[in-house]
Order: sequence, then structure tokens, then C-alpha cells
Amino acid sequence: MKKQTLVSKDGVEREYLFFDVEFNHHRVVGDSIANEVLDAYEPATCECVLYLPKTYTEDGDETPLILSFHGAGGRVSSELGKVGGLKLATACMDAGYAVLDVNGSALHGLTMGCPEHLFAAYKAYRYVIRKFNLSEKVLIAGGSMGGHTAMNFANTFPSIVLAIGVFYPRLNMDGVTVGDHNCIGTWDKTKPKKDGGPSTHDRIVEIYRFPTDEWCEANTIGFNPYKTRSFINREGERVVIPPCPIKIWQGTEDPTVDPVMVQEFVNSVRRSGSYIELHMMEGVDHHANHVMREELRLWFDRFI
Repeated sequence: MKKQTLVSKDGVEREYLFFDVEFNHHRVVGDSIANEVLDAYEPATCECVLYLPKTYTEDGDETPLILSFHGAGGRVSSELGKVGGLKLATACMDAGYAVLDVNGSALHGLTMGCPEHLFAAYKAYRYVIRKFNLSEKVLIAGGSMGGHTAMNFANTFPSIVLAIGVFYPRLNMDGVTVGDHNCIGTWDKTKPKKDGGPSTHDRIVEIYRFPTDEWCEANTIGFNPYKTRSFINREGERVVIPPCPIKIWQGTEDPTVDPVMVQEFVNSVRRSGSYIELHMMEGVDHHANHVMREELRLWFDRFI
């Protein structure tokens, strides 16, 4: 582990622990009738970052742990001084929570909750709870595409997740029409990145291992939050059954994540009778603010 002290935009100095974990990058995609071993161990390394609060102790009560996942504009890198999704949870960090994020299954970090990203995150989680006096039951946070990752992690490992809190989350990869309004999905983001990197569309083809450039539903099953743990009711409406309570913060002026899609996701969860809260914030765009960070802390305090 490597300790690194960084100063946040609000001028607060905090110490972070950077470390690597090894995970299995191999994944069998699709069905087969071959009478042979198709699975394999393909080692890959992922960089991770952990924050331990000043109240942390090696014995006594466990420190509550949050997994806070970064979006497309973030990553985890000790070399660049990047702490990923931890910057979303600063109010929680200062209130005594430990917080963890991982770069993901590719060096660019834009792995948006694909299976390998979640395997890497789970390995990091197992590592830190063995090494430190941290809670085995965790809270899950994230912003934008990190909200997508947060939902996917909770759906994949429901037995360890207490609650989810996400800011302006990406919830549907391939888009959806609500009434006469078309909510664009991440699949529709075909413009290259400002730094010249591949578009989000092309990243999906890469990290979800699509056989061609065409949409491949089979490769996203279980990792598309609006469709996971869901069904269509008699009225033709989607019903989503989450693994735990959820709270979402969303701005009405968000140009990146459609507020209509977020409201539709909330409605789909409520149709199942499950618990979800939505704080729709008038005039707010695609950025985390003090209100979101403070309410995230208050939301998570309910579960520890």
C-alpha cells in the first residue's frame, strides 16, 4: 500500500491509501454445448484507493465502509493523484466512514459496471475488510456512470449491500421511450471523447465484449439497471425489484442524464412495492453539490 496526502478543491487535506488487487479478467460470453473447460484464470491488476477516517481504530467497533464508484470523468490513479468516486463521499468521510473505489477492469477506468469491473471491486472489498477493521455489510454510492456501477454491484452481490445512494445515475444502457419522450441511453453516446478517446458507444462494445458493433442484449443481461431484476406488468409497464433501499439525487437541468429516465426508474421501483427516494433538484446540472453530499451522509446514517 502507498500512502498519499492530497488536497481537495475545498482545501481539505486528506490521506489516501493506494493499492493493487488481482482479479480474473476472463469471462465466458454466450452459451455452449462443448464438453470441455471453457472458463479460465486470466489475471489482471486493478488500482484501488481507500480512505480511512480519523476515527478509525484497529480494534473495537468496525468502521462502516462505503464503495463509492466514479463516473466517466473520474478514475483511480496514484500517479495522477486521482481518487475516483471518493470525492462524492467527502461528507461521509469526514463523518467517520471509510470509502473505497477501484479504477475498473481497463486502464482508462471507463468500465461502467461491466462484470470484470465488479469482480475487481469485490476483490478490493474482500482485501480491505480482511486487512482493516471495517464492516462486512457495505453501503454503495456512485455518480453518473458510477451510479450504473453502483446499481450493478448491489444487484450482483446483494447479500453484502445495506443501501444505495447515487447522484444523477446512468440507469439504462440502450435508452427507453416514456410516453412520447425518448430518453437516450449510454449506447447512443457515439461522439468521441474530448481527449480523442473512443466514444461511450465504442467502450460498451469493448468492455461488454459485443461480437459486432450492433447492440447485443445477451451480453448486458444482469448489468443494465433498468432491466435487471425486472418484468413487464399487464399494463405494459416495467417493474424493477431492487435488492435494497435506494435514494437518488437528480438535477432538473442535467444535460447528460435525462431526469425523465431517472423518474421512470423510480416509478418502476415503486410499481414493485419496493422502497426508493428521489430528491429532484430544481435548476441543478450534472455536478455533485453540498446538498447531495450532506444528504448522502444522512441517508447512509440510517443503516449503521
